Amino acid sequence: MTKREKWMLSPYRLAHHPLCKNFDDHMYVIKGQKVCRGCVNLYSGMIAGLILAPIMVFVLKVTFWMVFTAMLVLFIFTPISAFLDPPRLIKDVSRFFLGIAMIAAGLSVILSIVTLAQAMNWWAFVVILVTIALYFSSRAYFTRYRNRKNEQVCRKCDQFYHPRCDGMVDAVDRAKAVESFNKGDAFSEQ
Repeated sequence: MTKREKWMLSPYRLAHHPLCKNFDDHMYVIKGQKVCRGCVNLYSGMIAGLILAPIMVFVLKVTFWMVFTAMLVLFIFTPISAFLDPPRLIKDVSRFFLGIAMIAAGLSVILSIVTLAQAMNWWAFVVILVTIALYFSSRAYFTRYRNRKNEQVCRKCDQFYHPRCDGMVDAVDRAKAVESFNKGDAFSEQ
């Protein structure tokens, strides 16, 4: 897909949800553009984690155990938030903590590798394996879980059986625009 095609589809892609009233609480509106609320909070947490990482390593001199423990503490908010269905603000904070936890996971793996290379501490190897297993298993599980919850919202909607619900019209129209662009008709620059 070309840059132009991605640009044509971007309003829907940034939202990651149908653009309807049922998913309004899943989005922020930034300069008229609907953006996925969870992604904004996650990436904000990742930026905060990237800012904190050098401070933790070079100023506070943390070990791989400390970072691993911090990652586990920050990560625990994700399953709690998913299963208890708290208010939206709590979910936002949980996603922010998940972003920091992801950076902490990477940092714990890096510090564990350094420790393994310097001292052959086998606990560092265990931390690497547990961190990688936790990342991939939780990512797979929570992605499926979130998709099922979103599908339930759509199934309850009275437009679910329509070929194009109001929330998907923009995405479908943009997809048709890309198709027209590729064919070289009205949307092309010719």
